[in-house]
Amino acid sequence: MSRQAKTNAFKVFEANLERASAFLRIFDAPGGKPRGQGQPSDDEKELLRGSLVFAVGALDAYLSELVLEIVPEHAPSSPHLREALKAIAKNDPGLSLRVALAGDDRARKDEFRDALEDWLATKSFHGPEKIVMALSYVGCSIEWDEFDKATGTDTAKELSRITDERHAIVHNGQQPYTRRRLAGQSHDLIAEIATLIDREVCKLYRPRRRSS
Repeated sequence: MSRQAKTNAFKVFEANLERASAFLRIFDAPGGKPRGQGQPSDDEKELLRGSLVFAVGALDAYLSELVLEIVPEHAPSSPHLREALKAIAKNDPGLSLRVALAGDDRARKDEFRDALEDWLATKSFHGPEKIVMALSYVGCSIEWDEFDKATGTDTAKELSRITDERHAIVHNGQQPYTRRRLAGQSHDLIAEIATLIDREVCKLYRPRRRSS
């Protein structure tokens, strides 16, 4: 059986989610010894919050990198992407000239990719609505009931809860009580979301290996 195709963006996501999981492993075995019973310390609570923040960040980065990987190479058509292209052209008036003067097709794609990367740097992909938008950019349609089947839960509702908690931690300096079980479930949910997206995207486009 052939190995499941993956985008380069997903390979980076896997590495980032594994880093988020390291927070949980340290929580479970501080100092290399299994954690005992009882209320976690303040530092241990921060490990759980940190794992959540890093996991949401991994999904955000994955979606951004997926758009950057797919759009310049395959130029999918969608209303959201057309609006994005108008915004990119407005922000970078010289782009069309640079693309026109590029020496070959690869150089033209590279010029556009650079402009797209600059535009994406100001965007975030947190929450259900932003997932829908990212999917539109890459010309891939996945219904929420498909996500629900993969995750075994109300994906949009649970992802909203996770991203709201992440927002409270990062932007408001709050310290919500993040339970260990829910932190692990959040990682699993985010992994299932990204896995389903990448599988469907790979059905539409053959991933291109990034040159070294």
